Amino acid sequence: MDTYDPEPALRDIVTTVRGWCERNDQTFNEHSRQSFVDRVVTVCGWAPAGRVPALLAALNDAHGPYDPAPPQVELLSEATRQAESVAAAVADLAGDDADHDRRAAAALTAVGHLPRRPHRHESPWDRARGEAWRRAEELLAAQPAPVRQVVFDAMTVPGEDHNGQGTLIRAVRSGGGLDGAAWLDRLGGQAWLGFGGWSTHLIRFTWESIQAEAAAGRVNPAALATWRRTRIERPLSDISDEAHRMWPIPDVGEQWADRAVADIEAMPEGRRSAWQALLAHCPVEADKAKPTAGWRKQARSLLDAVGADEFTARLDDWLPLVGQARTLPLRMTTCCPGHIADVPQRTIDRYNVGLLWGLIWMRAMCQPSEETLRSLGQIAERAARKIPGHGPASPKLANVAVAALVGTDHPAALAQLARLSSRLTYKSTLRLVEKGLTRHAEALGVSREDVEEMALPGFGLPLADKLGDCSYELEVRGVDALLVWRNADGKVLKAPPAQVRRDHGDEVKELKATVADVAATLVATRDRLEGLLRRDRSWTVEQWRERFLDHPLARTLARRLVWTVDGVACCWAGAALRTVDDTVFEPADDATVRLWHPVLDPDAVGPWREFLTRQAITQPFKQAHREQYLLTDAERATGMYSNRFAAHVVLQHRLNALLSRRGWSYVQHRNDGASYNLPWLALPDWGLRAELGVAGIEDRGDDLVFDTMGTDQLFFIRGERLPVPLAEVPPVVLSEVMRDVDLFVAAAGVGADPDWYDGGPGGRYREYWSQSSFGDLTPTARTRREVLAELIPRLAVAGRCTLTDRFLEVRGDLHTYRIHCGSGNILIAPDERYLCIIPDSAKAKEPEMFLPFEGDSRLGEIISKALLLAADKKIKDPVILRQL
Repeated sequence: MDTYDPEPALRDIVTTVRGWCERNDQTFNEHSRQSFVDRVVTVCGWAPAGRVPALLAALNDAHGPYDPAPPQVELLSEATRQAESVAAAVADLAGDDADHDRRAAAALTAVGHLPRRPHRHESPWDRARGEAWRRAEELLAAQPAPVRQVVFDAMTVPGEDHNGQGTLIRAVRSGGGLDGAAWLDRLGGQAWLGFGGWSTHLIRFTWESIQAEAAAGRVNPAALATWRRTRIERPLSDISDEAHRMWPIPDVGEQWADRAVADIEAMPEGRRSAWQALLAHCPVEADKAKPTAGWRKQARSLLDAVGADEFTARLDDWLPLVGQARTLPLRMTTCCPGHIADVPQRTIDRYNVGLLWGLIWMRAMCQPSEETLRSLGQIAERAARKIPGHGPASPKLANVAVAALVGTDHPAALAQLARLSSRLTYKSTLRLVEKGLTRHAEALGVSREDVEEMALPGFGLPLADKLGDCSYELEVRGVDALLVWRNADGKVLKAPPAQVRRDHGDEVKELKATVADVAATLVATRDRLEGLLRRDRSWTVEQWRERFLDHPLARTLARRLVWTVDGVACCWAGAALRTVDDTVFEPADDATVRLWHPVLDPDAVGPWREFLTRQAITQPFKQAHREQYLLTDAERATGMYSNRFAAHVVLQHRLNALLSRRGWSYVQHRNDGASYNLPWLALPDWGLRAELGVAGIEDRGDDLVFDTMGTDQLFFIRGERLPVPLAEVPPVVLSEVMRDVDLFVAAAGVGADPDWYDGGPGGRYREYWSQSSFGDLTPTARTRREVLAELIPRLAVAGRCTLTDRFLEVRGDLHTYRIHCGSGNILIAPDERYLCIIPDSAKAKEPEMFLPFEGDSRLGEIISKALLLAADKKIKDPVILRQL
């Protein structure tokens, strides 16, 4: 190997940087100045021993051989100081006199001044860099283990990514003798071992460190969890997979896992060993729909060792915690090494998913309980719920929970499946639910819809009793459920007293779970009932009474709706069925019952609205006040399609959520040239399918998913692709589908987003946003305006309010405000200045007053804003005050 000569390299960098100075003063900026200093430090600091003083002296000599430009001369003092520091550090590393602390400090100094690692060694400067790296590797590898340990700990920091980091780590590890305990501590907060190319060099070292710590009785649970997740992300066939047998077997950091570890560690040795063997049998690496016969046989033996009663009691205590917020925050690399972000709190550990797969199937081998089945329903819902930017939390876990419910012959399992059919939006899991319901329907010889209705649980309602000196009652208010506690004197309490929680902890816990289940089932039942408005569904009077009118839970919703019995419209009021003129109605036993739709009886809409107000009935969703979408002349002219909702700009992520919520099918469009299906809605009762045209506008750039979409034609098809004239679409179907699409363009449109008031990217949508926010009212907004006309006179601020064609005008003490009845956005009169008040910042409480229907959050928002602005002198929110 040729002897390295630093003089050509020094001459090269001086000449190069002098050229920068001479071409343009602006070229020699702060970056160029720092580059010159760093290059001098590299060449001189890493020069062969004994040559550093002469090199620096020649460089600083005004009449020397290098002739630096004046801007370079200004930097020589700092360059000299740093070069001497690096040279001293190199000397300490190469010599025999420095102790460990001094060597460690020298190593960090030397490493901290290394240049970018060269890919070629053609120029003198490239050769100088190459020499610096060669000597650094050589010197680091030769240091005592304590010194290399300091460098190793400094270099192996998740989230940091330095040039040549892997090379330096290999150098300090080459001598052996490093302790991995501190590395495992740093690793424990990571999602998996994958945050830079350098981390791949530590896979074997990590496993060896985990084994060494375990052998010394110092298992690092968080690092072990990271290692297990790494094995899932990176199949490591050449490294032992014994990690799944190391304790703790559940990956810590999730509430259920932490509880399980604590419970098992508190057991006597014999029971603890039996549980550990059972848990070690659970994890699966391959996606399996159901366990094999061999797996079941061994599981049965392990269950017998633990005890079936013991197993079910423990698992029923752990399962409600699955899918809840993590107890140990995790971080992971996002787009590239060095870019670290927090993992969403609802992310479910992939190793634990495999473990839960086994535990859930083992639980299915034991006697089922309502508590277990409720937990499985909750797990399916949580695991299928989407995490922004991630997708469903864990489709595999959602699917296994549903599969266990499908395989359980118990009324509560059927009830959970029926609830999930209205709650889930993730298609893969929803298909499993639907197949399960269909299988139960076939076994009972009834329709799928019948099974769902028959499976609706009553939860023992009305639910009221005493615990200790307190009484409780479960109350259904709208589509919510809450537990009302009272003391011995009948006074309402905010929560059960401490003594009740202490003496009746299990009962209180069960009550809370029941309330949550009732609330979730209410929402699902409400959604299913509203979905019946576009169905061709009917019942006998006996079925109707049993499943809806007299059902303990369903009646809280069904008795607030209008039904038709052999064509006679009626609603429950005053403890009886009544027609619109308050006449008590007794249906015949052989009559046919359907849910009333206003589009089929438009003349009765006004009288039914008056009936609801007279009887103070708040409907669970818009029925009497439901918007009607009738065929227009323009749609008769186009014949096969409607342009009523075309040319709107919507946010795709919001559109996707709304489509799923309303039962439409859709796959997000990406800007990658692929072909995608349009959003579509199956209408099996009518043999039709609705489709909405959409096209991408702008993508997010990072993942090519379109951020904004443009809407196009709405049309209906029959069979494969046979277009259906709009005039032949049943009026109820046409109205309901158009109502859905109106909701999509209104709620997902950029005009509904206050953050787009400036027009979005480049201001291109400013006019569109203004038109959407303050333009003509849509059918939904017109309905809202009609309701406001009835409600405003009942408000204390009615004297300050005036309804115009599009706005609710509110006269405050400081300004007059115009609240749009559609968007809820606000203009300050008379200069029409936009006032941004997001709902959470409107501190006014929604008034306690009769509303004719639930589910329109915008209506409550407008009323709250009116109350807030009418007393604008009392506003204290600094964000609002700055705008006023």
